[in-house]
Amino acid sequence: MFADTDFILALVKDSDWLKDKAAKLLKGYEGKIGTSMSVMIEVALICKRLKISAIEVFSNVFELVNINEETYAICMRAALYIEKYELNVFDAFHAAYCGNDKIISSDSAYEKVGIERIKLEK
Repeated sequence: MFADTDFILALVKDSDWLKDKAAKLLKGYEGKIGTSMSVMIEVALICKRLKISAIEVFSNVFELVNINEETYAICMRAALYIEKYELNVFDAFHAAYCGNDKIISSDSAYEKVGIERIKLEK
């Protein structure tokens, strides 16, 4: 079963009009619910807008829903880049997905997190 962003947010926000229904569904389908990196990117965008910790939210989400190890590692690394290095959400996920590879970009933000950049410039 796949969880969309609305379900995730209903569970992790202090109050949400869908919170009770989401909690019931979580209980009824415990261990059978998963999500994706694209949902987590959307959650990260909302965290950034609301000025709440993506690391905290991601940690809570991953206790509730299933996600593969690679996606978990990328999401948590991206959350760290968002908070510690103040990367925007998309750059943070690109950097996290990049891992130890070099990145081709005109954006110097990647150098903040120690990724070697092949400069895309004139």
